[in-house]
Amino acid sequence: ASNRLAYAAAQEVAGAFSAPQPVFNPLFVHGNGGLGKTHLLHALSWEVEQRKPEAQGLYLTAERFMSGFVQALRARDALAFKEKLRKIDILLIDDMEFLQGPTIQQEFCHTLNSLIDGGRQVVVAADRAPTHLDKLDTRMRSRLGGGLVAEIGAMEYELRHKILQKRAQEACAETRGLNVSDTV
Repeated sequence: ASNRLAYAAAQEVAGAFSAPQPVFNPLFVHGNGGLGKTHLLHALSWEVEQRKPEAQGLYLTAERFMSGFVQALRARDALAFKEKLRKIDILLIDDMEFLQGPTIQQEFCHTLNSLIDGGRQVVVAADRAPTHLDKLDTRMRSRLGGGLVAEIGAMEYELRHKILQKRAQEACAETRGLNVSDTV
């Protein structure tokens, strides 16, 4: 229940992927570490691939985006890097709070604008809402918050218990002689 909005938004993005204009663009998901943001991004990417196999998607952490851009600058191949990013159908960026440096932020903002203006989907995850990403400039925070912002909250006890039960059942099925009691 605590993640109903984020889950519904991810389903909507995957379901409306072939629509002319994405419904929530960008979709920005935020929450504390370990609550499932990366899992949600991977699941969304997988679902898009199942629904539209010809779609070109790209999942990157902010660190890998920065590293790729710096390598392209060193190799004097920044234009090819930019073009590669701008031709994809869905860009998923994780750990946005780590995107640093004015040049890299500016390039990311240009890429973001190009994708959104071109009707391509952008999904971003971070540990806090875009308005609280102090290392990003105001324009970038505004653009990231311009779509749907959904918070990932802590799972309630019942859901955590169900996940543990399922994992225990799977482990018992895979490992002969293993028995995990309900008490454990």
